[in-house]
Amino acid sequence: MDELIKTFYIDWKLIIAQLINFAIVLFVLWKFAIKPLSKVMDKRTEDIAKSLDDARKIEENLTKVERENADRIVKAKQEAQSIIEESRKHGEEQGKQMVGEAKREVQTVIAAAKEQIASEKNNMVSEIKEDVADLVVRATAKMLEKTGSKEIDEKLIKETLKELK
Repeated sequence: MDELIKTFYIDWKLIIAQLINFAIVLFVLWKFAIKPLSKVMDKRTEDIAKSLDDARKIEENLTKVERENADRIVKAKQEAQSIIEESRKHGEEQGKQMVGEAKREVQTVIAAAKEQIASEKNNMVSEIKEDVADLVVRATAKMLEKTGSKEIDEKLIKETLKELK
């Protein structure tokens, strides 16, 4: 082994010094480079994981909001349809009510016209009776003038008028 050491010029002191130097460099690198870099990488990994989780939550919320909006739209359409249907029914009811009122007004006008016609008819009948009575009295008076006395004639006329009334 000595020959091997002499052939390759291996110096134990130098190897130990290099090992100590390597350990110091490794410690410095670990303390000032690898450890802070590891912390930064761990924080970065956490941030990325958190961002991915937030993105997933946002996507779920977006899907939920889209469903809620779709439900609201469907509900609003149903409400609009029910309002339209209710308005149509209300319009039909008002139309029927207006037709009923018009019929009642026509019936009132017809009844008033019938009443007026009946009243005019009664007035005409009364006038005709008076005219006929007057004509009868005149005709009777003329006949009695030619045939009898005035006192008898007047009695007959008064009695006949009383009977007619």
